[in-house]
Amino acid sequence: MHRMFYNHRMQIVRLLMLLLVAAMPSTAMAQHTQVEASGAWIRIAPPGAMMLAGYLTLTNNGDVVAELASVDSDAFGSVELHRTETIDGVSRMRAVPSLRIAPGESVSLSPGGIHLMLMQPAPELGERVSIAFLWRDGSKLSVAFPLQHDAPGE
Repeated sequence: MHRMFYNHRMQIVRLLMLLLVAAMPSTAMAQHTQVEASGAWIRIAPPGAMMLAGYLTLTNNGDVVAELASVDSDAFGSVELHRTETIDGVSRMRAVPSLRIAPGESVSLSPGGIHLMLMQPAPELGERVSIAFLWRDGSKLSVAFPLQHDAPGE
């Protein structure tokens, strides 16, 4: 009788443990994106410009694919990923709907390619602008972008 009571009690404990694990938010068990930024900069535009462009390299140092959910900054009305495409000798900007970075890979946002389109800048931006990258797993990467005339090292 004692052994039967003990087995029943252990079954209840196991069931409670399984329910506890199942009730945990999936983000508590998920691995978070580990993306690092380097070489960030924003090209200075003439006064009154309604759009600027931002560049950097994003490197995924994690073990899972990093999927960008959104990009945001208080210094701009909106921030979007765009790609420069040349069709019949004419350069055009096309929105990039998603960005995925495989583990161990890097993506360069650079002039003439994928870049940040920074629309409706605040009247006074200062020397650096903070831009936040929000990843699908809920992690966030805030990057300070210096404003400069040319790419770093030029």
